[in-house]
Amino acid sequence: MNTERVERLVTVLAAEGRAGNLPAEVTRFVGRAQELAEVADLVERERLVTLCGPGGVGKTRLALRLAADLRPSFADGAWLVELSALREPQLLPRLVAEALGLCDQTARDAVQSLEDYLSDRHLLLVLDTCEHMVDACAMLAELLLRAAPRLHVLVTGRQPLDLLGEHTYALPPLAVADAGSGPDPDSDSGGDSVALFADRAAASAPGFEITPDNRAQVARLCRRLEGIPLAIELAAVRLRTMSLDQIAARLDDRFRVLGTARTRHARHQTLHAAVSWSHELCTPEEQALWGRLSVFPGDFDDRAAEAVCTGGPACGDVLDLLGALVDKSVLLRDRDTGRYRMLDTLREFGAGLLDAPAAAELRDRHLRHYLALAEHAERGISGPDQTALITGLGAERHNLRVALDHAFSAPGAEPAALRLTRLLYMPWVILGLFGEARGWAQRALTLRTAEDPAGNPADGSERCWALYSAVVLAALQGDGDAARPLLDELVRVAPACADAELSAHVPQARGLVSFFTGDTRTAAEHLEEALTARRALGCDHPRSLVSYPLLAGSYGLLGRAERAMAVADEGLRETGRVGDAWNGSALMYSRGLVRWTAGDAAGAMPDVLASLRLKDGSSDALGHAITLDLAAVCAADLDAPDRAATLLGFTALLWERLRVPMLGPAYAALRQSCLESLRERLGEERLADGMRHGASHTLAEATALALGEADSGGPGPAAGRRRARSLTPREREIAGLVAEGLSNRRIAERLVIAKRTVDSHVEHILAKLEVASRAQVAVWVERHGHASGDDPGHADDPDDTSGPAPP
Repeated sequence: MNTERVERLVTVLAAEGRAGNLPAEVTRFVGRAQELAEVADLVERERLVTLCGPGGVGKTRLALRLAADLRPSFADGAWLVELSALREPQLLPRLVAEALGLCDQTARDAVQSLEDYLSDRHLLLVLDTCEHMVDACAMLAELLLRAAPRLHVLVTGRQPLDLLGEHTYALPPLAVADAGSGPDPDSDSGGDSVALFADRAAASAPGFEITPDNRAQVARLCRRLEGIPLAIELAAVRLRTMSLDQIAARLDDRFRVLGTARTRHARHQTLHAAVSWSHELCTPEEQALWGRLSVFPGDFDDRAAEAVCTGGPACGDVLDLLGALVDKSVLLRDRDTGRYRMLDTLREFGAGLLDAPAAAELRDRHLRHYLALAEHAERGISGPDQTALITGLGAERHNLRVALDHAFSAPGAEPAALRLTRLLYMPWVILGLFGEARGWAQRALTLRTAEDPAGNPADGSERCWALYSAVVLAALQGDGDAARPLLDELVRVAPACADAELSAHVPQARGLVSFFTGDTRTAAEHLEEALTARRALGCDHPRSLVSYPLLAGSYGLLGRAERAMAVADEGLRETGRVGDAWNGSALMYSRGLVRWTAGDAAGAMPDVLASLRLKDGSSDALGHAITLDLAAVCAADLDAPDRAATLLGFTALLWERLRVPMLGPAYAALRQSCLESLRERLGEERLADGMRHGASHTLAEATALALGEADSGGPGPAAGRRRARSLTPREREIAGLVAEGLSNRRIAERLVIAKRTVDSHVEHILAKLEVASRAQVAVWVERHGHASGDDPGHADDPDDTSGPAPP
């Protein structure tokens, strides 16, 4: 195995990442055994399956449980893309990439990047809640399925995508057995509907249970609600304040008012009646808040609810009203983050309560709140709260997208659109959302705004800042062909804006374009000019301070180590003074690189580790990749080769997620030289083991390893033998079949056992071997063998209760 093969192998393993991004279940999954089995069989046999059904029937819950069950059958895991909060179809490919863990930093078309990434992967992609953008989902699914022959797509929505090869499964409501069937209160004879009611009622009213006395009444109630899960849950939560008799009577009254005639729309009418009944049981204040909260596309916090949903200053009882809506299952609250969200069906009902003027006013309030949030972040972005502020904006991406879209589309809101675009430029850069930020900046350049008496744009300065953003973002993405004409325009129009800060940033824009297009000497000249202008102006914004790490890096590449160190030291004083951790981390990296280049690995390592500490909690994937790479080469020079191999294995994963080329040939040579050195010192087998181990790390684990807070713990031969002994004979047999490429269903057929038994064995194998994917199991099998004869000392493993394998 040569070094190139090691690199390829690690890249393949790293690209698998974790097994997926499926969220943990908040409430217990009840019933649906038949539907799970039928849809599972469809998804394993067919490449595009759409789970259809009306709102509230449980499509998302079933899809999530199914994806979790099938995850071991897909070498590259199961991945969820939640679409309910997305309002801009053009952002769909970026949202899919984000869900897969890919970084938004490449200039390539997002669809092409996805096609390339998925082309050789065996992966289940769940597109959840597609009904509001069916055309966009259909187009993307078709393109990805053509490009990726081993990709399977599971879609949930209220209608099919109408694609060739699509298999549609109409999800029925939960089953309800005949009233009173079965005297045993613990039996399943009441059907899944009764079981769901019992589970949710017990959570809402502790002590409630199904008994022989109330089973028939609960069954009638569930049958009245036609087995619709959302309707049943809304009814069950009312047991906190009402009896079963009262719930049934109130529902009957509501159904009589609405008239749920038996038509093909009957279930929609039933759900509407149940939701309407739940709405009527709310207080007038709760009803008003329910409607107003529908303006939020996804989750939100209590401050946003107060600012957007009250008519004036923050209202003290909004928090109480939010709590009441949570108690009534209108809102869901995340215990970890404290954020709220509303189910799509309930959000649609709430939106229907608003007339057009009220809805427009709420959208304006929503825009004003998130514009104010961005203004607040702008004021603190150069201080010690920088990371918290940026992380907070990252959590609000769905709301910020909706606010931007409203600002760009609402008549008269163009100034707000330009302002918000400018304010979000730096946070988007720090979060690594280059592509999305560039898209908004380009959209800002198309706005037609009011003119002053002289015929100039009234907000010309804000437009010029959008132009500056477009220039820099194109450069950051390596798109010099797009950056240069935009830069020429910026140089031409900036003087007319009479904006001193903007004028000071023009030479910086020139330096950035030169730096990222490979003209390092010219970049240094422009960046020196930018720093002179910055000192004269006294601007401490991270957008200005970024000239320091770029200039230090330029001088380092030019071999002017002394000047590079002087620039880095000055920059560190300035970033330390104002609390700019992002630029401070970049400067520590630049100084460490200069020291390492000069042959001082011992002096470089403290700078590298300080850079990592400053990145704590940040989403700077590119920064983490280059800093951990430098930590690896320093570790190799400081006689820690195993640590270096593990770190390089992890950064292979990061580069795969970044989907951008390494920073020029000199950077690639740095990694390659380190790999060659490690191969000579460790041997190919130990190097490969270390890198594979690194590819299974999380960012936190890799950072702890670099900081010396954990040891490399590589899975050397001894560890492999220990884990081999931990597998039972049946598990070793199944591991061998996994290595042959068989799915869990095919393994079950081969061994004549239940598929769920195979699922359980595969989960145990992954856990015991401490690996994240089937491909890694295959690598383990290749190295350690799988037949029971390979480990005769374990032929009578007492933990193996599976029995002998059939002939």
